[in-house]
Amino acid sequence: MLDLAATPEAPPAPPTDMPQGPIQPPNERPLRAEQPRLQPRVELPTFDTPDVQDPDQALDEPKGPPSEKPMQAQAPPSADAARSTRLAARQTVSGVRGEIAATWQGILLGHLEQHRRYPRQAERMRQEGTAHVRFSVDQRGYVANARIERSSGNALLDQATLDTVQRASPVPPPPTELAPYPVDVMVPVEFYVRRR
Repeated sequence: MLDLAATPEAPPAPPTDMPQGPIQPPNERPLRAEQPRLQPRVELPTFDTPDVQDPDQALDEPKGPPSEKPMQAQAPPSADAARSTRLAARQTVSGVRGEIAATWQGILLGHLEQHRRYPRQAERMRQEGTAHVRFSVDQRGYVANARIERSSGNALLDQATLDTVQRASPVPPPPTELAPYPVDVMVPVEFYVRRR
């Protein structure tokens, strides 16, 4: 069985040598976090402006109370300049030409890939390499002056590269932005057994 006290009692306090201080009245307000101080509200004067249809008239009328002088905007002095007949700067084709050439070269490589044939003897011997071929393309896409610029290191693969270019002719014609014709190009032709 457990005996509970009828009212809660504090344990007796140990005696101290200090005299008891004055009795303080109980604080009735609960403690709250200190709230930030609000800045005083500043009321700005309002001005009645009539609805003006003409924008030039709106600029001439003073705004604000009659006691204040309106501020005048200062424009820079006008300069006498000759009027140009051209509306924009001339457009250069250096960046555009590079993008067009890269796009056309990608199309050209895809076309050559469709006509590439791996030599059977080189494939049986597992010979691999990349040959770089240089050739000229006229405005109709016909190829001329095909030659190996950088060898693959294998005569069979170099010959297969030249055969690929001849089989692929005519190739997609170069865009007119790449004129003058013929356009000289150099492209790699790869021979790898895993890509066969």
